[in-house]
Amino acid sequence: MDYQHGQVTFYDPGTDFPAISVTGRVCELGCDHCRGHYLGGMKAASSPKQLEVLALELSQKGAKGFLLSGGCDASGRIPLLPYVDAIRSIKSSTDLKVNLHTGLLDGQEARALVRGGADCYSMDMVQDEQVIREVLHLDHGKQVYEETLKALFSAGAGHLVPHICIGLAGSSDGERSCIDLVSKYPIDALVLLGFRPTPGTPWSARAAPSTERILAVLRYAVEELGRPVLIGCMRERGDWRLEQACLKAGAAGIACPSRRTVEWARSVGYRIELRKQCCALHR
Repeated sequence: MDYQHGQVTFYDPGTDFPAISVTGRVCELGCDHCRGHYLGGMKAASSPKQLEVLALELSQKGAKGFLLSGGCDASGRIPLLPYVDAIRSIKSSTDLKVNLHTGLLDGQEARALVRGGADCYSMDMVQDEQVIREVLHLDHGKQVYEETLKALFSAGAGHLVPHICIGLAGSSDGERSCIDLVSKYPIDALVLLGFRPTPGTPWSARAAPSTERILAVLRYAVEELGRPVLIGCMRERGDWRLEQACLKAGAAGIACPSRRTVEWARSVGYRIELRKQCCALHR
């Protein structure tokens, strides 16, 4: 790459684009790598009315938008459908951007959810059936993820961005299978995440994926997709060497980059854009 002609977007959601959970800290799946830990860092909206009140407060404070997510039930679904009318109201009465983390969906659920008019639909993509059964504790085959992808496209989801977590499986075969699958669809971008050891989980002592593995998956995605590939916020933070290597390998953007990476990118001539929002909204 000729860095003098490179373009990169750095994302820093912070308080301008908070994450909101519709289930608080509750998640029925209890995945081995998470156990609901990250729900604890989200704002809680236990009812549609509470979400509307929270969104109004965010708008009045000048926020850009929010990620709406939550814990899953035993089938891998996030109870977002009761919030559809609230999302419509928020979109009509404020300038907030809304990124929905959908969970698994069937066609009817996808149609109902898309009627809310969110700006972005983020979904997890997993194709390793051992991970699905033994790590995520789902009684599903890998086809449910493609079914969710199809359902969202059929429902008219306008900006769809799958997320792949590197390091949940013993090898990168499942991650490459995810990339092969989403390459068949007109996704808007792909977000790559990295497993991070989390205290209080069964995987607290498991190693994070190596730099070599992350870069190999990134390069494969860049080559196969021909669409923006982004490095998301769920990963081990502060590794500026990895972040710079990801930019050299073709990443279009990085969420929550280290200051050293931003300074380096500027020094070597990248055209830099800074955004206070989720990287999934990349355009």
